[in-house]
Amino acid sequence: MMRIGVFDSGIGGLSTLLACLRRLPDAEYLFYGDTANAPYGDKDPDAVLRLTRYAYDWFIQAEANAVVLACNTATSAAVAPLRERAQVPIIGIEPAIKKALTLHPQGPVLLLATELTVSGSKLRDLLARLEDAEGRVQALACPGLAEMIEDQDRQGDQGIHDYLCRRVLPGLRVPPRAIVLGCTHYCWIGNALGQVFGPDVALVDGNDGVARQLLRRLQREDPPQEAPELPPTARIHFHFTHDPVRKQAFATALLQEAGVRILPVSSPSSVAALPDRPYHGSGRRA
Repeated sequence: MMRIGVFDSGIGGLSTLLACLRRLPDAEYLFYGDTANAPYGDKDPDAVLRLTRYAYDWFIQAEANAVVLACNTATSAAVAPLRERAQVPIIGIEPAIKKALTLHPQGPVLLLATELTVSGSKLRDLLARLEDAEGRVQALACPGLAEMIEDQDRQGDQGIHDYLCRRVLPGLRVPPRAIVLGCTHYCWIGNALGQVFGPDVALVDGNDGVARQLLRRLQREDPPQEAPELPPTARIHFHFTHDPVRKQAFATALLQEAGVRILPVSSPSSVAALPDRPYHGSGRRA
């Protein structure tokens, strides 16, 4: 059975996993959430590269056939150097600005992302390649937002609503026509974004683009534009580097809310023998 590794600093990458399930429902998935070292968005790029490289090596030892970096920050800092020595396809994710500009040819576009993504050269290069992007796209960093989303199972979403009103709205140059979700964590706060920005503002993410590219690399076929329905069940092995019991319960609940039931799977023997993830001292470990 094909085995696909999906990596993020926490539960945000589950939105990417759902998109991959639509395209490759019969694969077995290894979801790695580096909760011991989250968040990534305020880290030095070299630190993110080291953490992502460790996760990549973990997936290789677990015999993954492909690795998905379901984290814009990790993609920005690590995808290029990782591909230089990659043994399997590595699929990264980047803010879906091109998609937003194409779907909404008129009106301003707001990019919400982490500090590292907003300040990184990968975003600058992307904006420079896209016609009219620099004039229409406003990028806003959202420090601390991914952490709040990560803890939604504890605090609910009122704090997220207040954050958007207090930290994002005052920074707007003009009201946006579309919002690009430049962090996979933000895909889980669509209701709060709709309440703050209004129901007519489109929310755009790059998850299906990642899933389409994964399918191209693994099956060498061009997938249809329209994504299939989600499968009712999925084979997923979860690995969280901190607070794994609570995080797995939260992840399972999120996927069940989306209509996907997790099938029981035993840990691959190659995974069971792997060492615990080292803690780098800059995350939220309690």
